[in-house]
Amino acid sequence: MPTGRISLLVDSPLRDLLIALRAVPAEARKSVTTYMRKEAEPIWFEETRDRATTRLQQRALVNTARVGVATRNIYLRSGGVGKLSSGTPVPTVAFGAEFGGNPDKQIEQRSRKGKPYKRRLGNVFGAPRRGGNVVYPAARASIPRIASVAIQSAYRALLDAFDGKQ
Repeated sequence: MPTGRISLLVDSPLRDLLIALRAVPAEARKSVTTYMRKEAEPIWFEETRDRATTRLQQRALVNTARVGVATRNIYLRSGGVGKLSSGTPVPTVAFGAEFGGNPDKQIEQRSRKGKPYKRRLGNVFGAPRRGGNVVYPAARASIPRIASVAIQSAYRALLDAFDGKQ
């Protein structure tokens, strides 16, 4: 199973490109990161949107999908910020929406009057799935595409910097 990481420890063109990018002026590096983010966001949104099958996954994982770009990393995030329409924080339900849950699991709750009782989790989150439902499969599919965009934008910025456009 692919892990979703790109290793720069081996002799690779991407590693050489990142080393060469250190010598580029700060304005060119900034344009590279803004361009990468602009190009990576639609890829990440499309991949997460295509894998969401329930409304909970749509609200908790797809609507909170974010892309962050630094000089050396690209961060694909989902389910970390925001609230649902019920007022529940998204991080509270994000794990269950991604990995599912056992419907027979007993949960302790309190009634409006404060009396504790137990109930079953039910089928809200779907069946348990070790590999994830939305975010992890989307990351496995989108990382090669985003890496390609990162390489192309960095090469373009390097060429522009050497030509004196930046």
